[in-house]
Amino acid sequence: MAKDPSKTEKPTGKKLGKSREEGQVAKSQEISSAFILIAGLIFFFFAGDRFFDGPAELMRYVFQEALLLKISSATVYNLLLLTIRQMFLLLAPFLLLMLFVGLAANLMQVGFKITPKAMKPKLSKLNPVSGFKSKFLSLKPLVELFKSCLKIGLLGYIAYSVYRQNFAGFFSLLNQPVAIILTFIAKVAFQILWRCGLLMLLIALFDYIYQRWDFMENQKMSKQEVKDEMKQQEGDPQVKSRIRSMQMSAARQRMMQEVPKADVVITNPTHIAVALVYDQESSEAPLVVAKGAGLVAEKIKKTAREHGVPVVENKALARLIFKTVELNQMIPETLYQAVAEVLAYIYRRDGAQASA
Repeated sequence: MAKDPSKTEKPTGKKLGKSREEGQVAKSQEISSAFILIAGLIFFFFAGDRFFDGPAELMRYVFQEALLLKISSATVYNLLLLTIRQMFLLLAPFLLLMLFVGLAANLMQVGFKITPKAMKPKLSKLNPVSGFKSKFLSLKPLVELFKSCLKIGLLGYIAYSVYRQNFAGFFSLLNQPVAIILTFIAKVAFQILWRCGLLMLLIALFDYIYQRWDFMENQKMSKQEVKDEMKQQEGDPQVKSRIRSMQMSAARQRMMQEVPKADVVITNPTHIAVALVYDQESSEAPLVVAKGAGLVAEKIKKTAREHGVPVVENKALARLIFKTVELNQMIPETLYQAVAEVLAYIYRRDGAQASA
């Protein structure tokens, strides 16, 4: 099947992680086959005598000792158990080694990870149309066919070349004992299998490189997919803007709730408004509890008038506090004198109104 030409970007880590969760990884089955074959040959090279001595001893017992036993259900049962136990002891180390090597070959390629999603049955795999497309309309089946033909040809050539090298030796076996014949056949078979193992290892290396390349090609993303993923990771700008707007609205609402508690609102007079609270017992200097410009300033002044908070016009002081003092911070020492004069004015005015 032709690949999407729009997918030109390398896959991101998130895309590769998602594919891994679904069981899609770059893996070559040839590596497992090659490792298992070579490990099996090494095992037989060092422990091959055990596979001949064990069955020989068992057959010797069956044909010599067992024939002298009285045939009954008990003796047959005991002989069967003996045979099963001997075969288990004989094959268990070899099978465990093959299991370990197979697992190690896969772990070496993809690491350890359990992917439940890959274990779930998918009805889409039973779709004959998609199966036809994946088998006949993609490059991978052709590559697998070429690889299989190449393996058969090369393995056949190796077997033929080893046979030709040892051709004369087969005629010398005509009058030889069975042990020598078996030893010669095992030697020739080992030569064939060892060379085949090395060849399969070489094929596995190239196959893994191809599988890795094919996997990364199939995982490529379009520019739009990369942008969408970045939006998901960093957050949609519209959503972030909406959240930021809501946060600012909530902060402004909390700020406006502090205006009725203010001692004075200083304005410039139309563009800026700053609300101050001064509690001589709890703070060393007046605290800015609300400030704003434009419509926010108008709302601060309106709220202040509704709750009887004095509104004083002082252009320079209002601008200076608005620019240099953050919300919920005390004014600096450089502004103590100016703010004190404003507060003193308010206290005198309030006192005069109260006496009147």
